[in-house]
Amino acid sequence: MNPNNGKIDFYLAGTIVILLLIGMIIVFSASSMMAQSNYGTMVYFFWKQIIWAILAIFTMGIFYRIDYRILKKNKRPLFGILITIALLAGLYVLGSKINGARRWYSLGFMNFQPSEFAKLTLIIYMAYFLASRGEKLRDFKSGLLPLVTVLISITALVIFQPDMSTAMILAAVSGVMLFLSRAKLRHIVLLLLPVVPLIIFVLQTKKYQLVRISSWLSAWHDPMQNAYQVKQSLIGLGRGGFFGQGLGHSKQKFFFLPDSHTDFVFSIFGEEFGFIGTSIILVLFLVIFYRGMRLAFRAPDAFGKFLAVGITINIVLVAFINASVVSMLLPATGIPMPFLSYGGSNLLFLGVGVGILLNISRQTEERRMSSNWSEFSKKREQFFRTVITAD
Repeated sequence: MNPNNGKIDFYLAGTIVILLLIGMIIVFSASSMMAQSNYGTMVYFFWKQIIWAILAIFTMGIFYRIDYRILKKNKRPLFGILITIALLAGLYVLGSKINGARRWYSLGFMNFQPSEFAKLTLIIYMAYFLASRGEKLRDFKSGLLPLVTVLISITALVIFQPDMSTAMILAAVSGVMLFLSRAKLRHIVLLLLPVVPLIIFVLQTKKYQLVRISSWLSAWHDPMQNAYQVKQSLIGLGRGGFFGQGLGHSKQKFFFLPDSHTDFVFSIFGEEFGFIGTSIILVLFLVIFYRGMRLAFRAPDAFGKFLAVGITINIVLVAFINASVVSMLLPATGIPMPFLSYGGSNLLFLGVGVGILLNISRQTEERRMSSNWSEFSKKREQFFRTVITAD
């Protein structure tokens, strides 16, 4: 028996693979009409999604093999934050403007979205910071104050792209990680409080954000049709009923529902697979939540615990926000459904995050097996001493 032979969390890995497979299938169905119209082939987005899914699995495998504790060495978390700030700031000069927002770098073969990178680097930095400060987190000035600059800098740069939804996710994930740390609750509130005036300022300067909220509140009485997209989404979910219309039988993908293969792919899935299908998807994300939090409580060190919490909450929170948007429980946000929506940088960084989670699982398994091996060795030595003494 090899005490260092760690095993992969097959429940977590299997759930991710299932979601990726479902994502490829539904992206093909949701994008087929648009791909045929714009590119002359129904499989244009489908093949690209397959490539990104393969790359995501590849990155997942790489980070599964790399000891996650390497991420906290030689001030790597701080360097990651500095690179993130540079990338986010560079968008205002080199970023591509799409639909009035500068959120992407156009690299020719793909659009790179730095905010996806920011989610991961901020989680790694916070895990490193919270784990290393320990009891010092009880004191605001010497413990939490350094986080203020980092959180405000990154959140502000994301807000002014503008990308309000991602900024709120960054704040929410950070808040959960802080809540589970040794920091005082009133200090956490003070730390996240500066985000509120930034959000209010952007809402006042970017009128379309207010339009989104007002159209969501009065969607069915909107004469200007600002809520057209979410209405079509609800129509699609309604057509799905309990069992769905069947794969490929969506009508909303015939140019009725904008962004049908990206932000609103969950609506197309609901139309084709019904309430049963959408419930299965949400249950799969709950499995990710359970396995991720289980890893967090069993991780070998504090850094691994916070890392597992941050990555897990980021994936599951985004999934349920997207599901809430397509069912009109929340205003439109522009957030894709993890693993299901079409997209390159989103899938890649999800793959990195899951790979880190799986490595934490591997290290946890190694520790447990090593502990069992040590106990077995001690019992074996005790047995032989007993035999020798008896002789």
